[in-house]
Amino acid sequence: MGDLETVKIDVEQGVAVLSLDKGLYPLDVVYGAAYVLIDRAYVLLDRAPDGRFLIRLQVKEGPLDTKTLTALAGEMQNELLSQALRRKITKANKQLLETIVTRAIGGATGALTPGVFPEEDDLDFLDDPLGIAVPWEERFSKDAKKDKPTDAETTPELAGPGDSGGFSPTKKGSEP
Repeated sequence: MGDLETVKIDVEQGVAVLSLDKGLYPLDVVYGAAYVLIDRAYVLLDRAPDGRFLIRLQVKEGPLDTKTLTALAGEMQNELLSQALRRKITKANKQLLETIVTRAIGGATGALTPGVFPEEDDLDFLDDPLGIAVPWEERFSKDAKKDKPTDAETTPELAGPGDSGGFSPTKKGSEP
């Protein structure tokens, strides 16, 4: 059996290539680890002819030296372990997590029990205690417009040039 994991550093191309045995990490763990590094490195996931995962990492910014590429490969290895452990814990606690979420969602909506609001039983959908249910035709018909006062009747007189802003201690037309 060959190596489970190998790392090759190519400083000339500025890449680090990790080769992982296909049975070492599930594919979703590899995706999760790659996602964590995409802000700092370009990540290319591939498969070798023998089925091994190939992870090609290239630094986005910074020096392209052996130290930087080795550190990036080490971060990827650590993240692979972290994602694998996270997956294991999630699987072990799946039932507990589902129960908690179900209860949280069920409790948020509240229990629907009949008769909680007794005043609803007394109301009929045709009742209009506030007097706001006016048919459209009645509200906007031409006959209704005749009954409404015009703008000239309801708008106060505005001050003109040379006026004192419309204020007068005496009414207009009743000057002494």
